[in-house]
Amino acid sequence: MAHTLESIAELAGVSRGTVSRVVNGQPGVKPNVRERVLAVIERTGYVPNPQARSLAGGKTGNIGVVVFGDKPDFLKHHIFFEALQGIQEQTASNDYDLLLYANRKEADAEYWKRIATKRKTDGLIIMGERIQPEYLHYYRQRGIPYVLIGKRVFGSLPLACVASDYRSGAYRATKHLLERGRRRIAYIQGLPDMHHENERFAGYCEALREAGLDMDPSLIIAGRAEREEAVREMRLLLKRQASFDAVFAANDLMALGAMDVLLESGRSVPEDVAVAGYDDIAQSRHASPPLTTVRQEKEKLGKEAASLLFDMLRGALPADASKDVVIENDLIVRAST
Repeated sequence: MAHTLESIAELAGVSRGTVSRVVNGQPGVKPNVRERVLAVIERTGYVPNPQARSLAGGKTGNIGVVVFGDKPDFLKHHIFFEALQGIQEQTASNDYDLLLYANRKEADAEYWKRIATKRKTDGLIIMGERIQPEYLHYYRQRGIPYVLIGKRVFGSLPLACVASDYRSGAYRATKHLLERGRRRIAYIQGLPDMHHENERFAGYCEALREAGLDMDPSLIIAGRAEREEAVREMRLLLKRQASFDAVFAANDLMALGAMDVLLESGRSVPEDVAVAGYDDIAQSRHASPPLTTVRQEKEKLGKEAASLLFDMLRGALPADASKDVVIENDLIVRAST
């Protein structure tokens, strides 16, 4: 027998609308009633028709991943493709498919709106450097649940965010350098005015304070999360004849760029200058010397974000919940320190 909403409703002793709300993960169903309906669905093996659900304004069976980034080649970025792998594992285990969106910048300024108006997804996982509050307000008004990868704070807008423990990671990397006897530690900053950058810098400063050292502004340089920019700034730092015996960079690309400049200038790593980075990208372990770094659990970021979103879709977590999930990092010590 091919079951329908009506037959499931009859077996569970509820209305058709109640079954529809349970199937579509909508609120307004008492927990004991929801459990009874789900038990009937499991027992009967009922599978909702995806086309009918979509046409009825119900579930599409799709999760959207949206990237609002600075560059069009975001697919190459290590954080993105590893986080996407974690998302994919969760969506597949929940019998959902993935749709990928990316901002089109000046070429299509209203694209972010059509993600909501076309309503091809049941929920969104949003990441990238250029997430704007108006996007999130718009999706919230449209009743689309979403989870952010990377912490954001936008006034009174409650958000569910999954992020690495950036402060702790930077603290541990800086403390490691201090324990190696380094006292003049240059810091290469990432993107300014971003939560993750502020947290990393705070961790760096905290480790210095704990060691009884003052943060020296002359040793803070702006790499803007780019290898090329870090190379340029490191050359300027050397040209100023600044005194430093270690470098901690807010990502591995900048650390690797700084290490190249140091080696080109005749300084040995780590004997003259120890170098540490952040992220643990594949290049780090194959550098010469291999780079000490803070490993972000990027795949776990994706898994946790998807898990939160599915909690919302099942009604176990309000779609407007304020919730932070913080993923611990590991310090990976290699030859560069």
